[in-house]
Amino acid sequence: MEVLIPIVCILAGLLLITIEVYLIPGFNVIGILGSLLIIFAIGYAYSESGLLSGTITLSVTLGSGIALFLILWRSGAWDRFILSTTLKTEVDAANRRRDERARYLGKTGVAITPLRPTGIVEINGERVEVSTEGEFIAVGSSIRIVAMDRRRFFARLDTA
Repeated sequence: MEVLIPIVCILAGLLLITIEVYLIPGFNVIGILGSLLIIFAIGYAYSESGLLSGTITLSVTLGSGIALFLILWRSGAWDRFILSTTLKTEVDAANRRRDERARYLGKTGVAITPLRPTGIVEINGERVEVSTEGEFIAVGSSIRIVAMDRRRFFARLDTA
């Protein structure tokens, strides 16, 4: 009976940790309870059965824990604990958006609204919000996109 208590506690602890990894995200009460059960079982084995039995219990528990970790690792359960998006991905997305927006640079269009200094222009059939460098541009005037920043395009009166 003395051997049965640590075995049941260790199995219950490993089961709780497995439930924590597969079903409950994060390290919550279930995982902590499983860890405490395992620690209790090892301590109980040392105190009730002696040094040899406690050492055997500790060795079997470590082996079982490592085996469980490898099984969970290979199954992909640990991937939920790792941040899958990286800053590089975000930088790449920002670069794609910038490149997409850069297609307007140097293009000419027509002012649909007065640019005082912000308004709407039409470039290749698309409406784009632009700002001037301070001057007012009337409706119907030909403009050229000369610069852009993160949020807006800058236009000048096209003299060509």
